[in-house]
Amino acid sequence: MSVRVREAAAADVPGIRRLFERTFGRPLSEEEWRWKFDQNPDGWFGTVVEDAGEVVGHYAGSGTRARVGGEETLVYAVGDVATDPRIRGLGRHVFREMTDAFYDAVDGRGIPYCFGFPGARHLVISERFVGARVLFPIREARVPVDAFPPAPPGARTGDFVGADFDAFWMRIRERIPEGPVRDRTRVNWRFHARPARYYRMVWTADRTGAMTGWVVLSISGSRALVADHLFEPEGGAAYPAVLSAAAAEARRLGASELAFWETPGGPGHSVISALPGGRHDAGFSMIARPLDDAAVRRLESGGHVTPALYDMV
Repeated sequence: MSVRVREAAAADVPGIRRLFERTFGRPLSEEEWRWKFDQNPDGWFGTVVEDAGEVVGHYAGSGTRARVGGEETLVYAVGDVATDPRIRGLGRHVFREMTDAFYDAVDGRGIPYCFGFPGARHLVISERFVGARVLFPIREARVPVDAFPPAPPGARTGDFVGADFDAFWMRIRERIPEGPVRDRTRVNWRFHARPARYYRMVWTADRTGAMTGWVVLSISGSRALVADHLFEPEGGAAYPAVLSAAAAEARRLGASELAFWETPGGPGHSVISALPGGRHDAGFSMIARPLDDAAVRRLESGGHVTPALYDMV
């Protein structure tokens, strides 16, 4: 047997996709792979285990441009981890070798942390073999759409954003010292270009036409998940106007509630915590593998965390 642990390359993609199908019982389509990895504006990095010329292990991170300590840098969202059952009989702990190779490489690149949202079984593995730690459990606020006032005049909806979104992002990013970058390139790649998944965007603007709020909805039946959001404070208003616009659009599309993630910081932290409706555990937690302990502590206490991050992994 010839077993190698090495950095993943483009030539490995067919073998990685075959590994996914063997491991998970369903294929990862070529279209989905291209969108998630090749077309990601922030790239990807992974390691693989190769046995007799076949990929039998894969550990990867999707690049995610983020604000860390108020500055932009790259972090990785870890997901699409797969191991063929046969690697358990290779006489070596090749999973640990694969993850060690991954984190040695990203540490050498100055990456402050990698993050993910594993279920219970994978959480144990991540803590034991990867050195990840739980930041907080994910909790949802589920709010009836009828709890919001009528939509404001002039609210708009669409499937992608235009050039004016970048000016909005540049203005609001100072309220996100810890959290993902959301410029037009990344928003349209993330929510418009994705195959086999539909998102609806809602936004509001002031009298000059400048955007004041933006929400992304992912609707399934009666539930409209607020996959991402950015909005500014509005003095005297119970809720930002964009939430009323989002509720109206969700209702039009057949949903009866908006579901938000509670977030430790960022735009919406105090607004979401004050919303009516029930609070529910999502059944998983956000974890991080620290390479810079101070950066992870800031993310834990004040990060702008939304379902868009989970939806990637």
